[in-house]
Amino acid sequence: MDIQRTMRAALAASLLALPSFGFAQTVLTVTNSENSATYTLEELLAMPQTTVVTTNDYVDELTTFQGPSLRLVLEKMDVDQNANLKMVALNDFASQVPAEDAFAYDVILAVLRNGEEMSVREKGPIWVIYPMDDNPELQDDVYNGRLVWQLKSISVE
Repeated sequence: MDIQRTMRAALAASLLALPSFGFAQTVLTVTNSENSATYTLEELLAMPQTTVVTTNDYVDELTTFQGPSLRLVLEKMDVDQNANLKMVALNDFASQVPAEDAFAYDVILAVLRNGEEMSVREKGPIWVIYPMDDNPELQDDVYNGRLVWQLKSISVE
């Protein structure tokens, strides 16, 4: 009887673990008042990529970031450029960002840093990056506060 119970428990545990093997995991959720979209890292990498080579207060040297443009993600959801975005990180840090930034600058949802995927420890898997070196007006604490790393969700408000 104990062997059967042990076997059932082992089977149940292995079945619970199955969804984490071989299935792409959602890394970003974008919501507005009418709908939502989820993205896996693979889906973000499959989108047209924008490269931003820049520095910011959180990297020591000129760094190459790559990922889909925030503008593209917002356009897929029909987000108006006058909307406000609530960007939330894995640790629940949140930053309010005007959608207008994505339409005025090449803001990206960086998924690669110097050609490599970013772990959570390295501010990934998604880091909101502004092209600060190309736009001197972005080299300001206001914009540094919008560089949300470990991004998990964007809510249109």
